[in-house]
Amino acid sequence: MSLYLSFNLKTPLLIVTTSRVFVYIFFFLFLESIYKNEKTKFKFIYVIPILILISTYSINASGIRLFTFVDKMIIQENIMGFNSLDFIGKDDFFVVFCVNIFLFTYLIFNKSLQILKCDILSDKNKKKISEFLKYYFSLITIVSFSALLVLGLFLLNIKSPIAIILIKLLGIFTVMFLIIKPKILNGIIQIKNSVELDQSLKVLYHKIESLFAQKNYFLNSKYTSATITTQTGIRSELVRKSIKLYSDMSVPMYINSYRINHAVKSIDEGYLKNYSMEALAESVGFSSQENFNRVFKMLKHCTPSEYLNSKK
Repeated sequence: MSLYLSFNLKTPLLIVTTSRVFVYIFFFLFLESIYKNEKTKFKFIYVIPILILISTYSINASGIRLFTFVDKMIIQENIMGFNSLDFIGKDDFFVVFCVNIFLFTYLIFNKSLQILKCDILSDKNKKKISEFLKYYFSLITIVSFSALLVLGLFLLNIKSPIAIILIKLLGIFTVMFLIIKPKILNGIIQIKNSVELDQSLKVLYHKIESLFAQKNYFLNSKYTSATITTQTGIRSELVRKSIKLYSDMSVPMYINSYRINHAVKSIDEGYLKNYSMEALAESVGFSSQENFNRVFKMLKHCTPSEYLNSKK
């Protein structure tokens, strides 16, 4: 006779398993959107694990199996929503499902750690992520992995009624904990606050400004967004976003604006009395005088020669 048989809702196995994997996928995408500070598009690659799961189910249902470890004499038992009898003949399907859960659990933990290390989130929001991992997702992971372990042993006809009861009690405790402390989930949802993220981008922008003000690295003609990332530790996409938001320029134009300002300073200090315009362009990081003239006029609304003549 099954323990807690009343909890068996007779939900088709394929729906139970694919819905759980989908939850993991969508939560991973949610974390990805926080990490990138933009809406993450649902790409086909995220559907592949589901398609493999469905394909394996169909193959096993047709009688084709790679693994044959599920005991056909097992009794009916509901283990955290999984009906043991549904897995008879679905040996490969069980393995693929476990791989999916392990894979996305790893991806979620890894993405969460990346978020905790990123520059764009405030310490307050990082604390929310940390608390979610510590007090909620860790519990879910323990329950999920334990349930799969107990279910796997049960499918091998290795029964442990005490383990089944403990798993169910742990599951109930996890749900109750979430009900008692809803602020853990609410805190995660509230992280996607554009105002606070914009403020974080402002801090990053000031960091970039400080770098440019203190050192003339931009005079190197090979200076790029990747160089800024290396020198500041700010991810390239955040470099682009912060500069675009607070200067309304692309990264190359932002770098060139500092080069042009340096060129103006050199002209004011009499650089062209001893050197040519081409030498000036090269000294501030431009690969050609033509490009230097074009950017100069774009930013200063006059050519370098016109600017020089206005000083006479």
